[in-house]
Amino acid sequence: MKIVVSVDMEGLTGVCRPEQVQGGEAGEFQSRKIPEGIELMIGDVNATVAGLAKAGVDDIIVWDAHFRSFNAPLARLHPAARYLFGGSPNGLRFQYLDRKTDGLILLGYHAKAGTKHAVLEHTMTSIEWLKVKVNGREIGELGWDAALAGAVGVPVIMASGDDKFCAEAHEFLGPDVVAVCVKQAIARHAALCLPPAKTAEMLAAGAAEAVKRIGKVKCFDFGSPVTVEITHKHTYLADQADLRVHNGRRIDGYTVAWTAKDFATWAGFTTDNPPPQG
Repeated sequence: MKIVVSVDMEGLTGVCRPEQVQGGEAGEFQSRKIPEGIELMIGDVNATVAGLAKAGVDDIIVWDAHFRSFNAPLARLHPAARYLFGGSPNGLRFQYLDRKTDGLILLGYHAKAGTKHAVLEHTMTSIEWLKVKVNGREIGELGWDAALAGAVGVPVIMASGDDKFCAEAHEFLGPDVVAVCVKQAIARHAALCLPPAKTAEMLAAGAAEAVKRIGKVKCFDFGSPVTVEITHKHTYLADQADLRVHNGRRIDGYTVAWTAKDFATWAGFTTDNPPPQG
């Protein structure tokens, strides 16, 4: 059995400040709080992998999907999984997600942009995009990644984050998806948090339960065709949007829209062009 785990940071146990998720590379500013965020990431990842291994999953791939990747130190991660750092050579979002995958777990994710009081809410970029809509429905990274997974027949079986994100998971994916709430969001930079010792138990149990629900949880699909709208935070960002593909058009100063066969095609992730293996 193969499970892919995609790990973000904003929805991890105990994370509620941008300083906890903002790192840096050589020569860049390094937040003094990022080591704390990394410790919390290690804890959530290891608990989830332990739960999957206990449930009998023999092929676990964990992708460090936050920012530029390379966040959690490999030497301290659970030995039952393999770990992917960095992005795909062809720019696809999920390199090892394919039709041989039984389920996808979205670990440490956050609510979509504009969600009231959600911790560190945004959709893909908190700097450039105000909101994303597909067929008139606002989406976040959960809807985005669930649709890409659904394009290759993979259901999202578990999602973890704050209570606002968990509500979004049930709204988009239905009641059968396992949603593990590790904190109650109070404001964008505030949360009532459970300690790691408690959330480790919850995540391990949630992962094991999610495996049992494979076959019950349905793949997510926006349908066909799709109209994707991106509302930017500044007009100059909308000026830079590529209108040459998918009938791209300017809606107003801030918003650009495209129409494509389906969401995966618009995102450049199609069943005709699957992610490379090996």
